[in-house]
Amino acid sequence: MIRAVIFRLHLTVAVAAGAVVLMLAATGVVLSLEEAVTGLAERRLFVAAAEGAGRLAPEEIVEAAGLAATSLRYAADVRMPVRVYEGRDRYVHVDPYTGRVLGQGPGGVERFFEGVHNWHRWFNVSSGSVRRARAVTGAVNVAFLFLLLTGPILWIPRPVTRRSLANVIVPRPRATGAWRDLNWHQVVGIWSVLPLAVIGATGVTTSYPGVGDRVYPVVGRVVPVGVWPGGAGIGGEDAVALERAGAGVVGVEGAEEGSRDSDEGGGAPGADLGAVLAAAEVWVPEWRTLILNVPRSGDREVRVEVQGGREGQPHKAGVLTVDVATGAVRDWESFADDTPGRRAQQFLRHAHTGEYWGLGGQLLAGLFSLAAVLMVWTGLSLAVRRGRRFVRLRRVLRR
Repeated sequence: MIRAVIFRLHLTVAVAAGAVVLMLAATGVVLSLEEAVTGLAERRLFVAAAEGAGRLAPEEIVEAAGLAATSLRYAADVRMPVRVYEGRDRYVHVDPYTGRVLGQGPGGVERFFEGVHNWHRWFNVSSGSVRRARAVTGAVNVAFLFLLLTGPILWIPRPVTRRSLANVIVPRPRATGAWRDLNWHQVVGIWSVLPLAVIGATGVTTSYPGVGDRVYPVVGRVVPVGVWPGGAGIGGEDAVALERAGAGVVGVEGAEEGSRDSDEGGGAPGADLGAVLAAAEVWVPEWRTLILNVPRSGDREVRVEVQGGREGQPHKAGVLTVDVATGAVRDWESFADDTPGRRAQQFLRHAHTGEYWGLGGQLLAGLFSLAAVLMVWTGLSLAVRRGRRFVRLRRVLRR
């Protein structure tokens, strides 16, 4: 009796939410390839420095870009051009050795993935309908999690024998029709239910901030923190390294004193973005990407966003606050400095996509999203077959 009730609930929810779950899973598969595809697309912009050529100063790169620059994005790979941003959505690629503009962005590949992101989150609707669309995708996330929790109850055979168990854990490539759909639905579900439950649960916390507020304090206690970069802090060997680079170091306490001195001096001296960039490179030798925010007139400090890993790895990222005139480090904020709730929020957001574990995690998330596509497709196929049988039975009974 209980099993029959669960089956009817499972079937009803699957039919109601199946099409949207299919869309979410399919777009999830595409998004898992985003970093790899965009990385390949960027290879066409690789540059080669002439022998003995040095990198241009940030100010020269900004001038060559011809934009009202708001930030510069540097890559540790010496072949990569510098991205000079004007706002968030417009940028140009600049050869860091010659100042030649190589192209504008975002390109076609980036626009394609941005569209997929918008479909995945809110059906790519106009801004006025985003809230309602997100409410739908949030509800479907909950429905998907319900299907994953009730599925194993229906998939596990009764009674459990060696033969009946093999039918739900071993694929039958020669099966056809409804038997094939049922076999694939059960086998794929059994082997992927736990990873998909993680994807579904993290999706729910993202869709519903109220749920996340209750989950984050609990998850934050077990999220690994670590120290990145290894042993970094203001002072010690890092301070010595910065002094050798020509950028004096000011501790956190000294930052306040320095600010007061600047106020008394009647204004900040001219910005030296080269010194700021040098300070960031020395502070985090294992950096992978640096985003240097261009200070506005009157700014005494500038923030440099440092990434030591791939996108979606907040435990390998931090923000360096640097004096714009001298390159003196004022403050360093890393993942370990965030509150447990904030760390959990970032972890769950990127665990949903697999990005937290790098390219391998993304590809696994894509693989299990593909499994979800197959599960939804076979599940809907079984529901359609069941509906057709019901209609035929009604016609026979009417005769």
